[in-house]
Amino acid sequence: MPISLEPGQTFPIWLESDKDVPMASRPVFDAKAQSMRQQRKVLEVIDVIFKDGVSVEEVFDQTRDCLFDCLAGWRNVPKQFSKESIEDLLTFDECRELLRKCGSNQRMSGDEKK
Repeated sequence: MPISLEPGQTFPIWLESDKDVPMASRPVFDAKAQSMRQQRKVLEVIDVIFKDGVSVEEVFDQTRDCLFDCLAGWRNVPKQFSKESIEDLLTFDECRELLRKCGSNQRMSGDEKK
């Protein structure tokens, strides 16, 4: 069924560095399913780092804002879900890793969920 026909659908993602953490305590990010148009926007934000004349502040802000828009929330994280918390919790590279997973609607396989 097309994603657009199931608005609000989410799927769990996590950082590669947390893949061996037990699910009961693993930090899990609830990603919103993205349509092709939304995926394009996410991937454009990922590519903005390669454009001339873009400031570090702009790259960081766009990355944080886009990730916040792609997530519905998180679990097993000791901070309340907010834009500000993203900057306090994650590194820039971790944000980009999660954005890549959101941009490709990367659902975890059964083996990865363990």
